[in-house]
Amino acid sequence: MLDLLIVGGGYVGLSVAVAVKQAAPHLTVEVIEAAPENAWKKDPRASAIIAAASKMLEVFGIWDRIEPEAQPITKMIVTDSRTSDPVRPVFLTFDGAVEEGRPFAHMIPNVAMVGALREVCEALGIRIRHGVRATGFRNLGPAAELTLSDGSVLSTRLVVACDGVRSKLRDMAGIKTVTWDYGQSGIVTTVEHERPHEGAAEEHFLPSGPFAILPLKGNRSSLVWTSARGRRPAGSADDSVRGGTGTPLQPQARPDPRDRRPAPFRSA
Repeated sequence: MLDLLIVGGGYVGLSVAVAVKQAAPHLTVEVIEAAPENAWKKDPRASAIIAAASKMLEVFGIWDRIEPEAQPITKMIVTDSRTSDPVRPVFLTFDGAVEEGRPFAHMIPNVAMVGALREVCEALGIRIRHGVRATGFRNLGPAAELTLSDGSVLSTRLVVACDGVRSKLRDMAGIKTVTWDYGQSGIVTTVEHERPHEGAAEEHFLPSGPFAILPLKGNRSSLVWTSARGRRPAGSADDSVRGGTGTPLQPQARPDPRDRRPAPFRSA
């Protein structure tokens, strides 16, 4: 019987595994990941982490490996207006560091973070099972029993669901949630700037939905452009998406052709 079984091998599930194993090396910890073994290497996304999370990665002993890929966020600018407004006042702004040499947040490519976490999992003896998903769950009182898609059955003292916002394991365990649909979709992409972004992050709350741009290394940024589902984001004619973004970013960035994805927005 395992001591801990984690379903979901993203950075959340891997962080749980590392934290528990480092704190209690005698425990047996395994991770179940539905994706094939090397699928994580093709993830083009990046994630924002606050200073507390970078401190956690320091405790794990992997921040030195991740930091060269981490872009400090030096300033946050928030507006609430329409793109056609002649004046678009700043609603909220903050900058600075939480302490000397530590910015309040970083943007990190998922590949860098997951790769470092997987390395420490291997060093700690944490097994990661690839290409299998949880298909059945039974609560046996002092233990849980999980059936996997390959037909195997695992028993564990504790199971943790880290399989995303639409967690199948959560549903199988009967954990209730309240969800709603915003009726919005967004373009998620990476852009390259013509001028230095200087580590600034911006979020514009527009009538059709939020527009956010978060800085990355290499004078690039991760962009999420949201609009009502079935409508093209305002100002995003195909030519402007291919050749350079216009409203609301203005002509200071052009898209990275390696990364352009539509995504629905839900909340749970």
